[in-house]
Amino acid sequence: MANIKHGFKKHLLYGVWGDMKDRCHNPNNKRYKDYGNRGITVCDEWKDNPKSFIEWALAHGWEKGLCIDRRDNNKGYSQDNCRFIDKGLNAKNARLLPSHNTSGYRGVSFYKQSKKYRTQIKINRINKYLGLFETPIKAAIAYDSMAVVLDDGRPTNFKWPDRVLPTRVIRDLK
Repeated sequence: MANIKHGFKKHLLYGVWGDMKDRCHNPNNKRYKDYGNRGITVCDEWKDNPKSFIEWALAHGWEKGLCIDRRDNNKGYSQDNCRFIDKGLNAKNARLLPSHNTSGYRGVSFYKQSKKYRTQIKINRINKYLGLFETPIKAAIAYDSMAVVLDDGRPTNFKWPDRVLPTRVIRDLK
């Protein structure tokens, strides 16, 4: 199959396809432990067929700057589990917290000056401050509430609204 000419080798999505395949099926890939070693695979339709993957991606909202995302982080790459979203929303779907996270919650850190927990979420590479909270769990609830509002599955760049979380929710959390 490697000798078949498909004409997609120079397409940006060809690299996405190759990277996806490599981290799932190549034990020498540095990210294999988080993908292939966990049982994450590329579906048979895409595994050896970049043309099929690229045609699906173009028909399902891919635009330059968007990332492939698996809706269920424990399932593989397939048509029913994949979508295209911006990098900020993709990051919130990551399985593991960064090693420097000490609060135990995504987007939550302890703010020494106020002795409270601060939460923020990244949208289109911009950190959006959500507030200060008495406990890390309250800060995490605010983060998760915002993440739910943002995760509508649209493959377009997010436009930050004036108000996303109702004032009452923020007030009750503090």
